[in-house]
Amino acid sequence: MARIVVAGYMVRHPVAGNLLAFFHYVLGLRRLGHDVLYLEESGWPGACYDPIKRELGDDPSTGLRIVRELLASYDVDVPVCYVNHELGSVEGIAWSDARAALETADLLLNIGGACWLPEFRRCRRRALVDMDPLFTQVGRFGGPLVDEHHVHFSYGANIGRPGCSVPTVGVDWQPTVPPVVLDLWDLPPPPATGPFTTVANWSAYGTVTHDGEQYGQKDREIMRLICLPGRTTERLELALSGADEETLERLRRAGWSVCDAIDVSQDVSSYSAYITGSRGELSAAKHAYVKTRSGWFSDRSVCYLAAGRPVIVQDTGFGAWLPTGCGVLGFSSLDEAVDCLDRVGAEYPIHCRAAREIAARMFSHEVVLPSLLDRGLHDARHDPPGEMVADASR
Repeated sequence: MARIVVAGYMVRHPVAGNLLAFFHYVLGLRRLGHDVLYLEESGWPGACYDPIKRELGDDPSTGLRIVRELLASYDVDVPVCYVNHELGSVEGIAWSDARAALETADLLLNIGGACWLPEFRRCRRRALVDMDPLFTQVGRFGGPLVDEHHVHFSYGANIGRPGCSVPTVGVDWQPTVPPVVLDLWDLPPPPATGPFTTVANWSAYGTVTHDGEQYGQKDREIMRLICLPGRTTERLELALSGADEETLERLRRAGWSVCDAIDVSQDVSSYSAYITGSRGELSAAKHAYVKTRSGWFSDRSVCYLAAGRPVIVQDTGFGAWLPTGCGVLGFSSLDEAVDCLDRVGAEYPIHCRAAREIAARMFSHEVVLPSLLDRGLHDARHDPPGEMVADASR
């Protein structure tokens, strides 16, 4: 059994899709018998989103309640520690206990890189999991922290390999994938007349420019597919956040059903119900992931697979490591997306079975997390420069 501190982004952004991206790690590690502490810090001013009021602020109370209720609903005995580094306050456990946990931890697992405290340097081993390839490497979440970690993982499984243009920034990025705890997704069979759906943020934090090249979000890739409803008999629906009314109306005129992603993601139950009501997933990827051939694959798509729903997703180069053609189908053009929908519709039960089998074989926490921990605990190729002892006065 290892002692693991998981740093994530659940308290500040407690909407279901985001919660599950981190919760599968916490639950999976506990299911494997490890001793886990979940720790999150306040980040930046106005970082706490309240999905009930739909407001940003500095009060973490709603997020703390939602995270603790989620853990309790699955009988997960993991302490939750929230550190407001501006106020010097700590919620959940005593700061002395948090520091002791950091000092005795076998591994800090910093998922997404949205957290950093100087006290993290107390951990003898620190691993960064990059969930947002290209954006991390050019300085977004986690980017400034690369040198603070001993080992570096990325959902951009092709980084450093031929054909992938994500800059390595001098780091050996080791491939990993989003884990899933399969029994969370033991859902009823798909409805015969359900739509193909996805849940998406329209433009997230916008376009970045690196070495004169622009790298964007999902908005420009979804617009490449705007005519798709007129090319298929399948129903297509987008659960979107961040799109303006003009964009929503344009999508509706093109034949897309559109609903509010925040309504769908109010809690894990509503999110699961949305996937339950789906025939499968049809989704674009962020422009940056596609342009760089990063090999990225979505933690949301993994949930669809675990629920036995086939996924038809824009190709980011994941075919280099993921079996495709049945259960998972990748497309690079509107015509290819049409063909994928036709193929899934023609042999739908076969694709559903394959989806669940791929989830079990490639993404189960019992497959992903032991490998991640073995490399995180024992791969000593990445020793951060200037090791420092944290300020003991905190």
